[in-house]
Amino acid sequence: MFQILANANFRIIPIRRVMMTISLVAILVGIASLVLHGGPNLGIDFKGGYKFIVEFEEPVDLGRVREAVFALGFESARVSDFGAANEVIILLDPDAHLDEAVNSVATDEDAGGDAIQIAVAEGIRQAFRDNAVVEISQEKVGPKIGGELRTQGLWAILYSLLGIVIYISWRFEFKFAIAAIVALVHDVLITLGIFSLLGKEIDLTILGALLTIVGYSLNDTIVVFDRIRENLRQRRRGDVYDEVVNTSVNQTLSRTIITSLTTLIVVLVLYFLGGAVIQDFAFALVVGVIVGTYSSIFIASPILVEWQGANQRRRNRRLATT
Repeated sequence: MFQILANANFRIIPIRRVMMTISLVAILVGIASLVLHGGPNLGIDFKGGYKFIVEFEEPVDLGRVREAVFALGFESARVSDFGAANEVIILLDPDAHLDEAVNSVATDEDAGGDAIQIAVAEGIRQAFRDNAVVEISQEKVGPKIGGELRTQGLWAILYSLLGIVIYISWRFEFKFAIAAIVALVHDVLITLGIFSLLGKEIDLTILGALLTIVGYSLNDTIVVFDRIRENLRQRRRGDVYDEVVNTSVNQTLSRTIITSLTTLIVVLVLYFLGGAVIQDFAFALVVGVIVGTYSSIFIASPILVEWQGANQRRRNRRLATT
């Protein structure tokens, strides 16, 4: 297979519009899912709330855990597996509150937060005396802090994209920078769309995965761009721009596929063997590696061809009017 890739001459640029259409459909499906779900499914890192990770001595029935949590008055709580059969995760919204009897103990917001954490922990322990609780990990994020983290996360992405535009414009040309940014936005939107379709949460860990995807995809794209630039400098009169770009993509194809496969093996191992704590992070990387490789081949370079074609058509119109 690697020998075939080393001597590849696939017709990638001629099918660019078909591949772009496929990407556009995938992005629109993801956006539709985000709209229908009222936006991304933000974790407590961004919207605030309470998170409890409970470890029992023996495997536990999720239905019993839900009943115990609902009995405390938290009927909107989300209870799910956390990897092992004896571990569960309980998520409460930031506006969760106790009944009046317990609430009277709290005198301010922080105390109310402590009261909720104590009530959940004690309620679980009391409900499962036949299956002792080994450990309860608790975390609380206030709505204000969650909003600040959400804003800072968005600015981190915007600053990284701005830095990419400046660097690639200086290193190559402005049109290369635009092509790279479109490919990166393509990767992030598809990843977010898949997370929305699967109902997965977006938290700080996933934000880190998205920024990692941006860096990985950009690295692949830069390698292809560098070969395109070299071949454009060396092209002879009569060489067609489309063919030069197609040749450049094929020349870097073996490197792109080999790098992606080795990276994909690592993140797949993390996904299947890394445990529930990093499973969503690893899943985001799996999606990012696949989509990033796709965009480096079928999105970034073809955009250069479309840009060149648009410039050529404008020049032809100017010549026709003179």
